[in-house]
Amino acid sequence: MKWLLNLLAPWKSELFAMVGVLAVCGIGATIIGWMHIQRQNDQIAVKDGRITALVEANKEWAAHSARQDRLRDLEQRNTLLLQDKLALIEGQNVAASAQLKELETSNAEVRRLMAQRLPADLRKLLEQQR
Repeated sequence: MKWLLNLLAPWKSELFAMVGVLAVCGIGATIIGWMHIQRQNDQIAVKDGRITALVEANKEWAAHSARQDRLRDLEQRNTLLLQDKLALIEGQNVAASAQLKELETSNAEVRRLMAQRLPADLRKLLEQQR
């Protein structure tokens, strides 16, 4: 081992300088690497916060969308029920109109008959019943 020291003696200070430079560079590279990792961790934390906020917003949007779908479904059901009710009312109106026509016809016939004079034999029969 002594022979190695004798061989390296003329360059001893240069070797120590190189080892020092390498040590300083290694420490500097380690610090720069650590700072880079910290910055990436900060960016990941910020993005994680944004993702969490977006997930919450998406949940609220999904709930809102579900409520809107339920409201549309109820509105559609109400529309169908109103159409059925309207059809029923129209059917009742048609029946009432037909009944009214029948009553008007019957009333006209009664008026016509009331306007006629009673036959003599019918008049006698009515007088006998009184």
